Amino acid sequence: VSFPGSFTAECARQHTLKILFTMPIDWETKLSASARRRPTNALKELCAPLLHKKGMVLLGGGLPSAQAFPFTKISAEFTDGVKVSLSEGKGLLSALQYNAGGVAPLREWASKLIAAKVKPLCEDWEVTLTAGSSDAIEKMFGLLVDEGDVVFTEDHTYSAALSNIRGYGGVAWGVAADHEGVLPAAFEEEIERAKKQGKTIKALYVVPIGANPSGAVMSPGRCKELYDIAKKHNLIVLEDCAYDWLQYTPDRKSKDVPGLRFGGFLPYDSDSRVIRLDTVSKFIAPGLRTGWLTGPKPFVRHFSKLSNLSTHCGSAISQSMVLSLLQQWGEEGLQAHIEKLQRMYQTRRNIVADAFDQHLKGLADWRVPDAGMFFWLRPKSLEAEKKDSRSLIPILLKHNVLVVPGGIFKAEGSDAPSPWLRLAFSYATDDDLKKGVEKLALVLKESAVASEEKEKASSS
Repeated sequence: VSFPGSFTAECARQHTLKILFTMPIDWETKLSASARRRPTNALKELCAPLLHKKGMVLLGGGLPSAQAFPFTKISAEFTDGVKVSLSEGKGLLSALQYNAGGVAPLREWASKLIAAKVKPLCEDWEVTLTAGSSDAIEKMFGLLVDEGDVVFTEDHTYSAALSNIRGYGGVAWGVAADHEGVLPAAFEEEIERAKKQGKTIKALYVVPIGANPSGAVMSPGRCKELYDIAKKHNLIVLEDCAYDWLQYTPDRKSKDVPGLRFGGFLPYDSDSRVIRLDTVSKFIAPGLRTGWLTGPKPFVRHFSKLSNLSTHCGSAISQSMVLSLLQQWGEEGLQAHIEKLQRMYQTRRNIVADAFDQHLKGLADWRVPDAGMFFWLRPKSLEAEKKDSRSLIPILLKHNVLVVPGGIFKAEGSDAPSPWLRLAFSYATDDDLKKGVEKLALVLKESAVASEEKEKASSS
């Protein structure tokens, strides 16, 4: 073998060693016991490949007659004037029928998006459709987690992920985090602590862009560092990318927005250990229950097997409508739509950030998020007294303000109470956002006064 230019024999040796030590993981050893036990849907395996074979007399599958479907047309009109419809000659009947694997052209669209915009490093990946991220998260942990298995997370993370990890008997093991998410040094320390306790360590779960609840955004460098640690300890990386679509400009005076761009771990996945979840919930609508999972082919096969025994990859009606919309938009239309969303949410973020500056200085600590839907706020009075933020919720509700206490998002690892509050800026009107912050400030001032009086009483 000849190498061009200055590519020396030593470089060749190191390159060869890199290839030798970059081996795909054995997914059969990573699956849960139930996933390994679960048989395939034998009926579907027999019938599905033959449903569209010319001349085949279909006496096998239990398919309802298309003549029994009481629909002739389903249509929708969008706010930008785009109209989509399904009719008998345009995909309606197939969308109403049982559909193994979901709507194939939407899966192909998602695959092209991942290839062009996310750019996975490893070639051994594919896409399967889901009934949204909640469906995918439940299935994903069911396929991976056995009793006692450790899944590392940020010290506070998405509550549905925590519930599913715990529901399958796993341990959601919290790791200290900053504005970029999980801290690499802390990740290493927690891995070693879990190993010393004899735990089976299985995966790292993160929301890399616009983390729920903290709003953290992982830089490419942070993703690479965490990936290398996961690879070193043979951990799977599970990235929940619901908020990639909602990214903002840090400068509050700027009207620019980032547009369509993606972060995460797939660009560094040299040996097929990353599973990525996407959903249309945050950039089209959550009620459509449509998304996709990108991952190593062996895992996707098991995921698809489970889907074929449960949700059948989601609603083909929803998927067909989403596909029609995306096709009419094209890349330019999608980009315009994403930028419109980002401007709307960026404006709301700025309203809350300005209100915080006006009303909460000295009362709390916070960061202005560059992605997602949430502010992550720590009242100083709670931190000083080591009190849980749940104590503020009844008082805030009396003022007709709903925020979420940090304890709902708290992973295992510390018995300390969580002083954090999560505030969503995505739903309320501009005026309500301002009113909500003003009411929150009143409650925090009362809390601060009570804390000072308690401190004086204890010192006297």
